[in-house]
Amino acid sequence: MSRYTNLSHSELERMLSESERLLRADADTDTDYLLHNLQLHKIELEIQNRDLMESQKELENIRDQYAELYDFAPVGYLTLDKNGIINNLNISAAAMFGAERSRIVGRPLSTQLAPGMGRLLFDHLRHAFSSDQKVTADLALKTTSDGITRYVRADTIVHADLESQAHCLMNLIDTTERRRAEQAVIDERTFLQHVIDGVENPIMVISLDFKVLRMNEAAKRIATMQKIDPEHACCYQISHQVDRPCDGDDYPCPLKIVLQTRLPTKVTHNHISEFGTQRKYEVSVSPLFDDDGEIMGVIESSHDITEHLELLDELKERQLSYAHLAQHDALTGLPNRLLFADRLSQAIHVAHRNKSMLAVLFIDLDRFKEVNDSFNHATGDAVLKEVAERFQSLFREDDTIARMGGDEFTVILTHIKKDSNAALVAKKLLNLFKKPFTIQNHKLYLTASIGISLYPDHGESVDELVRNADTAMYRAKEEGRNTFQYYTLELTARAFERVFLASSLHNAISQNELILHYQPQIELITKEICGVEALVRWQNRDLGLLAPDKFIPLAEESEVIDEMGAWIMKEACQQMKAWQDSGILRSDMTISVNLSGKQFDHNNLLEEIEQTLTATGLSPDCLELEITETTMMRSTSVTSETLRKLRKLGVKVAVDDFGTGYSSLNYLKQLPITRLKIDKTFISDIPDDLNDVAISKAIIAMANNLLLDVLAEGIETGEQHQFLIQQGCRVGQGYLFARPMPSDQFESFIEQTPQG
Repeated sequence: MSRYTNLSHSELERMLSESERLLRADADTDTDYLLHNLQLHKIELEIQNRDLMESQKELENIRDQYAELYDFAPVGYLTLDKNGIINNLNISAAAMFGAERSRIVGRPLSTQLAPGMGRLLFDHLRHAFSSDQKVTADLALKTTSDGITRYVRADTIVHADLESQAHCLMNLIDTTERRRAEQAVIDERTFLQHVIDGVENPIMVISLDFKVLRMNEAAKRIATMQKIDPEHACCYQISHQVDRPCDGDDYPCPLKIVLQTRLPTKVTHNHISEFGTQRKYEVSVSPLFDDDGEIMGVIESSHDITEHLELLDELKERQLSYAHLAQHDALTGLPNRLLFADRLSQAIHVAHRNKSMLAVLFIDLDRFKEVNDSFNHATGDAVLKEVAERFQSLFREDDTIARMGGDEFTVILTHIKKDSNAALVAKKLLNLFKKPFTIQNHKLYLTASIGISLYPDHGESVDELVRNADTAMYRAKEEGRNTFQYYTLELTARAFERVFLASSLHNAISQNELILHYQPQIELITKEICGVEALVRWQNRDLGLLAPDKFIPLAEESEVIDEMGAWIMKEACQQMKAWQDSGILRSDMTISVNLSGKQFDHNNLLEEIEQTLTATGLSPDCLELEITETTMMRSTSVTSETLRKLRKLGVKVAVDDFGTGYSSLNYLKQLPITRLKIDKTFISDIPDDLNDVAISKAIIAMANNLLLDVLAEGIETGEQHQFLIQQGCRVGQGYLFARPMPSDQFESFIEQTPQG
């Protein structure tokens, strides 16, 4: 070993300089000169050796870095010879093929492809070797053992090495998900076409220039019968066999009406049927909006009402039908409120004379309004008719069931021997709802709430018995719905309490009894605060602190909600701005405020929000408005327009309690919302309830695919916290982190918690 081996590079440089000086100054003899010269060369060789070793080490580091980048790149890389033999590939490519790299190198690439791909690969490589440009091909890989076929896009370019041996470099990009998405779009369009083709009435999608953009099979049959080319047809050619649009009082143009009103409309026209005869049609037309909320056309559905009109004419000629129509519900055929009151009055007289009992059952369908909001009133009517048919199958001829209006039904049970007889009937009624209602290919699961009053215990007149049964029905709803309750004096006391609260609520704002509590929204991974939700409370001087579910419904019923909502919005924005200005919260954080359905319907909503933001100085992108799923779906055209205006203003929009309503995924995709909030009912039993686990996973995945933020409410356990993180939910709130708290407690909480 050289005695210079352990010296540093700088020490060797110093010795080299010293040796050069001695060589010039002290070489008195040839021997001295030779020794100095040898020493000089030895030091130079050692320096060169050191430089070489350092260069080699640096080269090895670069090579290792390149190998790591090559192996773990998200794109598959391969090197092929001109025969398609794999010379080399990275780990990503091997993963795409589903095999170890050592088993693939040296084998033809065609062995890793799906059957029938060999010829395509051959043509692709031949093209690559005959061109100096990158060439591209779409390939299908061999199906895996679990039946999955993956697709890749191959980009290939020919490269010649130092020995002029031509080979090609290929990169593979996995296109499986993109192809699946494209196929899903195709499948959805095909499915929608199948849906409208399954409707027996003619349906047409019409542009603003009356051109038919799409039609169902029923409309195509009419066009074919009239020898009209469906690809270049106008609506009036198919419907009326005329060469100009409808006009005048006799044939008003529904497209023009929709353009003027921006609302759906119905008109009655004489159309040519597919059998060539002239028939009366009810034409229902709805506006078709583009992404900017502008009308781009209409959807027209024609329903043959010839027989219906003929029947009405016949009924008008028969005076005997008037009495029945006056006393029976036109939709269900059941006795109406008038006939029910008459029969109940007679039953009371009989029970009084015989000293017997009778029962009145008041039945209300649970959340039936959501059916109409999510589908349409025709669907709701079909459900009500089937409900009536099921009820009729259960009762005796001397019992009366009536439709009081809307989704409310009443029953008179005569000759009952004891209280429990009415309960048995109520249970049978509830069992009728276990079977789903199949309406227009939709399976709907409904429940009902039933209130029971007894004669003579709960009243001796028609009004008393009906009113008390109605009160008991509301108690059943409060107990969780899908149940029945008897009337009690306690319920009357509660009714008085509601009246008291309603009257006190009018003074709650002026007497400064409303307060806001604040609940932090947490980044689930880092546990940092990333936002806050404002929640209203009522500090009633007699009843103490009341939660929103105790007074918000009353506020909506008594029209106090507008004034209360304006106060909540201003107070929340003002507090958020103060926290931002003082540095307690960052200036880019968002405060969430709940918006009731009544507020959302207010014509001046946008103007009020703009005024509030201007008055408080809060930036619009720091305000998030939360609307319920039911509010969102109530009137999609109006909702969409309001939401677009809010988003244009810069305000964020979240759907609260998502998953508890009947929202359409198609509307969800179209509406300009920014966040979904998973309802706490789906979080509370995670991970024990597999249904809640599946629903939560689906909502999170759907939100991520739609590029929407998602927030989980009601997180109370560490297991729920970890589950949501694993599923890709970024933000949450709940008692696990903090309860809603007054502003001063919230500020103390902030000081002890990091901000995201």
